[in-house]
Amino acid sequence: MASFENKSSDSISLNLTPMLDVFSILVTFLLMTYSTDPVSHSTREDIALPMSSTIAVLDEIPAVSVTKKELWLNDNKITDVIGGDVPETDRHQGAIMPLYKELVKIKEVNDRVLESLDPSSKNKKSKKGTLTMEMDSGHNFKLMKRIMLSGQQAEFLTFKLVVSKPVE
Repeated sequence: MASFENKSSDSISLNLTPMLDVFSILVTFLLMTYSTDPVSHSTREDIALPMSSTIAVLDEIPAVSVTKKELWLNDNKITDVIGGDVPETDRHQGAIMPLYKELVKIKEVNDRVLESLDPSSKNKKSKKGTLTMEMDSGHNFKLMKRIMLSGQQAEFLTFKLVVSKPVE
């Protein structure tokens, strides 16, 4: 117990025991919730991912998978990939329209969920989304650029690229 006496002989005392209890509970909680394990992400069998030595933790976010012959969003086939690009009928101003439409649906669902959790968020700007991309290493950047443009137009502005780590 700490105390302070001034000239008028009034004393102020401060009991530190409750503060130490709160501090120890907080430290215990933080230690118990801390995790160093990366989140695992399953990839499609027919994709050869490019190599990388960077390890990144993935959130639960929409995932675009591009095999040599198909483009998928989560578990739904969006379109075919022919000669390293999507058919011209699926493109509009550089973006992939079927992908854009599906991403808009996901964005609307996310916004409704956010609004149901926090009704005051209705008047705020919606949170910009994140999109995970896993793409066969044989594709060129033009297709990735189309996917990123589709995501950007659907307000998915952050992209996480899935790569494999070299075996040591």
